[in-house]
Amino acid sequence: MVYRIEANVAASNVLSAEPALRQRVEEVLTGILETADEIRRLGEHDLSGIGSHPMRVRVANCVVWYTLDLERLSAKVLLIDRTDHRAGGESSQVARIHGT
Repeated sequence: MVYRIEANVAASNVLSAEPALRQRVEEVLTGILETADEIRRLGEHDLSGIGSHPMRVRVANCVVWYTLDLERLSAKVLLIDRTDHRAGGESSQVARIHGT
């Protein structure tokens, strides 16, 4: 199967500027797509409507918001929240990249 990872303009700009992050995001989202596709093929769970709700996953120092389209076997990155770890183990947002 060929899975596609897409991104809106803002997220694409961030990923283009950081090839290592792009590669890791593509790996993680491809794994999620493979798993969702397998669940759908087994028919044990109803995944209809999964693409209508944004989901998030942590990748490196970022939270990546995305949607899935199982009919097209694709994921679309909507937003990247970049975080860093400050003293005391608290996670603080240092950059938020919105897309349209």
